Amino acid sequence: MTTPTPNALRLTAALIGALLIMACGFTSVVAQPTSPFAAESVRAGTFAPIVSATPSDATPTPPPTHTRAPDLDPCGAPKSDAAIRYAVSAQIDPAAHSLRAELHAEYRNTAGVPLKALLMYVDPNHSDGIFTLESVQSTSDSAVKLTAFRLEKARLDLTLDQPLPVGCRAVITLTFTLRVPSLPNARMKYLSYTERQLNIGHWLPEFAPRLNGDWVLPQAWLIGEYIFSEMADFEADIALSGSQPIDLIAPGSVTRLGARNWRVVFKQGRSLPLVISGSMARLSAQTANGETVDLYYFINSSGKPSAAHLHALQTAQQAVERFTLLFGNMPYDRLVVVEGDFPDGMEFSGLVHVGHHWFANFTGRDDSWLTLITAHEVAHQWWYAQVMTAQGEAPYLDESLSIYAELLYLEGVRPDLVAWWWTFRVKTYQPKGYVDTPVYEYWNVRLYINAVYLRGAQMLQEMREALGEAAFLTWLRRYLYGGSGKIATAQDFWRALGAEHYRRTAEIRMRYLRQPDVLPEPEPTPTAADPLSG
Repeated sequence: MTTPTPNALRLTAALIGALLIMACGFTSVVAQPTSPFAAESVRAGTFAPIVSATPSDATPTPPPTHTRAPDLDPCGAPKSDAAIRYAVSAQIDPAAHSLRAELHAEYRNTAGVPLKALLMYVDPNHSDGIFTLESVQSTSDSAVKLTAFRLEKARLDLTLDQPLPVGCRAVITLTFTLRVPSLPNARMKYLSYTERQLNIGHWLPEFAPRLNGDWVLPQAWLIGEYIFSEMADFEADIALSGSQPIDLIAPGSVTRLGARNWRVVFKQGRSLPLVISGSMARLSAQTANGETVDLYYFINSSGKPSAAHLHALQTAQQAVERFTLLFGNMPYDRLVVVEGDFPDGMEFSGLVHVGHHWFANFTGRDDSWLTLITAHEVAHQWWYAQVMTAQGEAPYLDESLSIYAELLYLEGVRPDLVAWWWTFRVKTYQPKGYVDTPVYEYWNVRLYINAVYLRGAQMLQEMREALGEAAFLTWLRRYLYGGSGKIATAQDFWRALGAEHYRRTAEIRMRYLRQPDVLPEPEPTPTAADPLSG
């Protein structure tokens, strides 16, 4: 038996804190609304009919369209639209909370130079006994051949027989098994199970991003989010064992092929989360822009959705509409909101979790945690799903923007709750700390939220007041359009502000950022794709 190291002791302490409270908007002390508001009926909206009050049918796939013959890459292979593609076939045993899968992973070299090796990231392998890699091999249609591989914790090195030419693709097949831990024993709650829900998040081996010419692997942490992934196209054939009624929930297009078989197609996502449950039903709504919002909720004894479920669905619908008006279209035609059987919330591309606790404690009022957490997670479809960032290194690039989006949502839907939001969500906690601090410097969730989320909201408010409404929103949209589908950094965020506004707001940055001189020599670089840049 070895003596625990100081780092191990700190990790244990962080784990205990993380079990109680996670980073995406959860508070260590559940505050109460500070202003009385009479219970209101559900606001009018463009609700679609309830799809089912029993486990739902899958979302139909649109009919195929005819396209011209694909272009060829420099190595003579058909050139796909996406630089990274994953096709997975998985047999999942819900009763045993395990799966076995074969992953077909394609990587096209867009680096501008030949790549001598490839690197993949395997998040589940941070914990022992969860992930087992059975085989790795290149396929016959790969431009290069795999000669060796090595898996060490989450790092999977792939050695090639020759450098992968620019524009050509490597195609790798991996076979692996996964054992999902119970919620109390899970390192990260998005990969866990309870009696009524199996959550399979960040489960696939994925190619690591490249930034400034280097492969980047995130450091795992127990506070906040740290995953750093690139957009990819996903296809999945899922088969569930057993005989009990059960449903598969996923983003994108989900087609039920049989009683226990599904096909999932999800384009331009940062991961492919799956939720499996026999205890959920679906509510659906349509936004004014034509997107579908699906809410999956736990079926209660009455068999009918509760006021909390209706409220969350409407909040998600109106949040999509509000953020579309402010920032531009959501990147997907369908957004899935899942009542999660773990605390708080969690963002993925095209799918978000809102914790059951917020539904159970809903009192029928808009000034509630259910409203705020739902709007917050929806906002991540802009500030996470569209703009890729290294969450662990610069969490404020999505979390500060997403918590401030809660305020922007209320300003459009319930402006009378703006003062309440500032008191309830921010001032109550008397936040301190630097907004630009990495998650890796925190061992306490409350201090992390206070600095990155709450102080981040205060910083953005001061920037808004200094710039004016039009310039503030132009800044955010330039950042969004310039970074859409790309890996963005703090430099990209502040560069979108423009040189004049950057200089004018130096005093604000000094108060909130540890490194206020993000751009020593800022240049105005409006994004051509931004309609607001003139």
